[in-house]
Amino acid sequence: MLSRYWICFALWFVSVAALAQTTDEQSRTGFWAGLDVGIASVQRSYSMTGNTSETTFALTLSGGYAWDPRLLLGVELGGWTLQASDWWWNSNSSQGQGIETIFAIARYYPIANSRLFVKGGGGLVHYWTNQAGESGARGWGGVIGVGYDVYVKGSLRVAPLVSYSFGSFNGAISPPGITQDQRYQALTGYIGVTFR
Repeated sequence: MLSRYWICFALWFVSVAALAQTTDEQSRTGFWAGLDVGIASVQRSYSMTGNTSETTFALTLSGGYAWDPRLLLGVELGGWTLQASDWWWNSNSSQGQGIETIFAIARYYPIANSRLFVKGGGGLVHYWTNQAGESGARGWGGVIGVGYDVYVKGSLRVAPLVSYSFGSFNGAISPPGITQDQRYQALTGYIGVTFR
């Protein structure tokens, strides 16, 4: 079960944004791009070993095109760092582990002239590891979420966002010498910046 603390924290983000006073800027069609940074509670279950839970850093980069002001379609590159890599010269290169996603996504504003949006998508998942004796795997996953745009100026918007992600990958060698399937679920609270 995902931590109740993180669920409350994520709902707080959306509540604060919903109460914010914003300028009623005309929504636009055309190209859009976004960057979301956040914190996640990631839980993984395994076919052979016990379950794990981590609190970790999350990041997404997205972009696409809006043919309708209420529907943004695009591609999202994202993921979670399960163990930080060591980037320094002459250091331990066996550190680092994470989950990466490449999703087709849609962001939809269900109420006309509202800043509230829902997000959904799915696609490829890649589990990677630099640990000695381990290897990554690929699979499929998806994401759903809700957020609220706060208009800043021009084409810039800031949006608190809460998302639930899920997926699986088969045949990862982790821990060393054990080949097993993994499933994950993640609840993530983001602060995002969107240009549209």
